[in-house]
Amino acid sequence: MSKINILEPAVFNKIAAGEVVERPSSIVKELVENAIDAGSTQISVEVFNGGISKIIVSDNGCGIEKDDIMVAFLPHTTSKIKIAEDLNNITTLGFRGEALASICSVAKVNILTKTKDAVVGNYVKVFGGEVKETGESGAGNGTVVTVEDLFYNVPVRAKFLKKPKQEEGEITSLMARLILSNPNVAIKYIADDEIIYNSQGTGLYDAIFAVYGKNTITNIIPVNSSGFNYELTGYVSKTNFFKPNRTYQTLIINGRYVTDYLVSQAVSRAFEPYMLKQSFPLFVLNLTIPNEELDVNVHPSKKEVRFSNSQQIFGFVYNSVKDAISQFLANSVVEEFKTTSTKTEQITTTPPPSAPMLEQTKRLLDDIKTNATPFVTPTAQDSLKEEAFTPGEILIDKLQNTSFFNEDNTLKHFEPKPIQQQIISNEVLNNDVELSLKVVGKVFNTFVIVETDDIMYLIDQHAAHERMLYDKLVLSVQQKDVKKQGLLIPYTFDVNTNEYSFINQNITVLNDMGFEIEPFGNNSFKVSTIPAQLADLDIGLFFNGILADLNTFLVLKTEDVLKDRLAQYACKHAVKGGDDLNRDELIALVKKVSTGEMTMQCPHGRPFVVEIKRGQIDKWFKRVL
Repeated sequence: MSKINILEPAVFNKIAAGEVVERPSSIVKELVENAIDAGSTQISVEVFNGGISKIIVSDNGCGIEKDDIMVAFLPHTTSKIKIAEDLNNITTLGFRGEALASICSVAKVNILTKTKDAVVGNYVKVFGGEVKETGESGAGNGTVVTVEDLFYNVPVRAKFLKKPKQEEGEITSLMARLILSNPNVAIKYIADDEIIYNSQGTGLYDAIFAVYGKNTITNIIPVNSSGFNYELTGYVSKTNFFKPNRTYQTLIINGRYVTDYLVSQAVSRAFEPYMLKQSFPLFVLNLTIPNEELDVNVHPSKKEVRFSNSQQIFGFVYNSVKDAISQFLANSVVEEFKTTSTKTEQITTTPPPSAPMLEQTKRLLDDIKTNATPFVTPTAQDSLKEEAFTPGEILIDKLQNTSFFNEDNTLKHFEPKPIQQQIISNEVLNNDVELSLKVVGKVFNTFVIVETDDIMYLIDQHAAHERMLYDKLVLSVQQKDVKKQGLLIPYTFDVNTNEYSFINQNITVLNDMGFEIEPFGNNSFKVSTIPAQLADLDIGLFFNGILADLNTFLVLKTEDVLKDRLAQYACKHAVKGGDDLNRDELIALVKKVSTGEMTMQCPHGRPFVVEIKRGQIDKWFKRVL
């Protein structure tokens, strides 16, 4: 009996559709690219319920001839290539003949189209790959494709769709790329009856404004370079304007939006002298290269390409961007000189402020002092008297057995080195400090000397106090008992669609941390308060840090987000090495260390307690062998 079956077209079409139609954004991509290939100058995209319920893509392109409409949705039918050799010179966005057939096999599709020479339009309704109805209808020039009930006939695929808002976010991100890669096409994007983007098709500069807004276009510089039969045009960010992730990077190769790590790295290398860690330059770049040096036939999604000479491409992009940066910096120096010269001339002619102006300024400052939220930073010594730390394990460093003498019997410099960490019983340090521990004193105004039985401990007063403050801050956040510091002027910042969705779904977590944050217009947020313990926080850098791991985070974790900031605060406000603590303060410090309820490392991982057993000291002095 034969075990190999020949699949029915309805079956293999659904299987093949999985390569092209992964989610609603895949459908939007294919339909918009078809509209662009049809010569459209105006395209409208409407989605409902994240594109799961309905997607409508309409254009004013050439339309589909009446004789062609019945075969347009069949597998492997296309007007863009005829023979295999055409694959070596692809200039269109679509070319596989799979998109429309794949979409029709997993959704309910209605196509209404009209060419400019036709009197009336024609339509066809295809449900699950099966033609349900055809006919004539009034229509404008171009094509309207309506896709409804995605995966209605493939429920196993429908289960893997994300929530509607997340699917909408994917479409919004895609539409931004399509607008940037087709700046001379007017593209309108509407989600659930709300206009998200409305590009006028008037060039790349205006397209960047439509997608990213005013703040971005005032912080970009042009790139225009050619060589090796290549051409690179577009914009990159200025040397003081960076983003926390790569979602602000758009690469268009021969008119096609693609993702390519090689080019991204080349741009980053050009910006390397000016960037901080976890920062990425923004760019929208158009790279034009000979078709024979490019392979776009890599994957059905058509987002990946291969270069025949990747090393030369890397060098060309790197040098082009580097030259653009150098030109910008040179122009900036000239402008700064002109501005400085003008200000110098004005200083000699500017009259002093009048008495009423000075009085008005004084009143304004008084109002600020009166209305500002009070914030008092406790002194390091005062904080030693506070109670609160998080349970943890005790880690003590052991000392290496080291000889005091060189081979010629001369005394050598002694540097004990930690060789391993061990867990010691809480019973060693959990009794009353006056009964089990003796605070001998301190050395170098930095290390507290403590004696118990036959062991001596050296405690780094700064690192120990730093750990106590850190544990207290973490506990207050975990218990949602965070004091808030109001901002005199709320801080606002812009994000892209993916970042907006990410922050929006984590607003509750941020509020628990002490931030009062809320949406503020289209793809913007407003911060009104911050945690009082982080009163000197650089808010912009803080949120950049959160968004830097956008692709790995699904949900913000308080301890992940605040760990570094709380550690910095604790380090800044702890007693320092060299601070002259009195005996009461030393005893208070040792008492807290002796509870056995805290990790014996500072938040940065440095141990703050070293034990030296009496037997070791006896060996140093040759009392025992």
